[in-house]
Amino acid sequence: MVRQSFILFFFIMILASFISYKSTFGYNILPTNALFELLVVISLFFVSKRMALRAWFIFAVCIVYVVYAFIKSQLNYTHPVDFVLAFKAFIYLVFLCLFTQKVLFTRFSLVKGLDYLLVIFLAKYVIWIMLGGGFRPGFFTENNFEIMLVLFWALTVWSLEGNFTLKQWLLLTVVIFLSGSRSGVVSYFALLCILLIRQFDWKTILKLAFLGLIGLGAIGIFMSRMSGGDLNSIDRVVFFQALLIAVQDWELSDYLIGAPPLTAMPEVVCQRMQYYASLFSAKDPSVCYSVILHSFVMRIVHDHGFLGLVFLFWATNELMKLSFVAKRVRIAVLSILFLNGLSVSSLNSVFAIVGLIILITAPYKDKVMFLQSVDKKAVNS
Repeated sequence: MVRQSFILFFFIMILASFISYKSTFGYNILPTNALFELLVVISLFFVSKRMALRAWFIFAVCIVYVVYAFIKSQLNYTHPVDFVLAFKAFIYLVFLCLFTQKVLFTRFSLVKGLDYLLVIFLAKYVIWIMLGGGFRPGFFTENNFEIMLVLFWALTVWSLEGNFTLKQWLLLTVVIFLSGSRSGVVSYFALLCILLIRQFDWKTILKLAFLGLIGLGAIGIFMSRMSGGDLNSIDRVVFFQALLIAVQDWELSDYLIGAPPLTAMPEVVCQRMQYYASLFSAKDPSVCYSVILHSFVMRIVHDHGFLGLVFLFWATNELMKLSFVAKRVRIAVLSILFLNGLSVSSLNSVFAIVGLIILITAPYKDKVMFLQSVDKKAVNS
């Protein structure tokens, strides 16, 4: 049932995407973020609630933390929307716990699904670029977010097949570079380094040469996106400067656990960020929270401290480990999440969560054998 739901949702949003462009209805005529979140919630009704002990631990910690913060935020009359934006990563982690050690997709559907997805992305991106307009192409939404879904799906196929076909390599590379996404290109570069470099020999030299060309492409995209030609023209540098203003009076304990739940950014920061008025508080348009910083890493450090950041990445790795995701792939996933988080939403994005659900529910051989042994023991007992 989950597989059918994914196919249906993807099919509907794919059809809608090809009549939606920045000059008409934006990236997609449908509210794709909300639909993907609805897909995750619907899928929860069709999965077993059986979890490993470590998954229950992560589940319990997230629930307790979110409930505590919600009560405290409501005592301060914080708008629920502002609360959800600040704690979305922990809420998503609760959902992700329920998908661990499950098999929801077949090997064939995942491999063929990636092939179709790459072709469809390529077609939409090419059409978008041909139509012009000066905006970066997008299929479901802004490509900084959706590229994570593509990369996680690709890593799933790598785990199942042990490699990509030549066609998959070519399509994936072209799609990433056509996106024009800095975080996407850097994440792809990290993926290549982690998957391809295993030992140093002549093959490794050729791989490094290939990675060097990818790196030059990444530098070209960075340079093309720097309007003023210096670091201060990069918006993420401006956001980091805003974070420094917000934490200038912090003590060591503040860096560890972050600011109290839903602490507003300093007034000077909000005034400087007036351009991003849509990200201001849902309750008071003169107040802004850490979401104004865009970067997941900066937002988590401000709201939850370095301990919160470490917990999120540790928990994500543990859930992948419980689902028998290979170590090299886990490292690639965590690298992509971190690199994406330096720029945009990372684990706060539903596209990352959908990609992770696909990754951890794939039919890996060791997982299938483990689940069969568990079921056999349950029957015998």
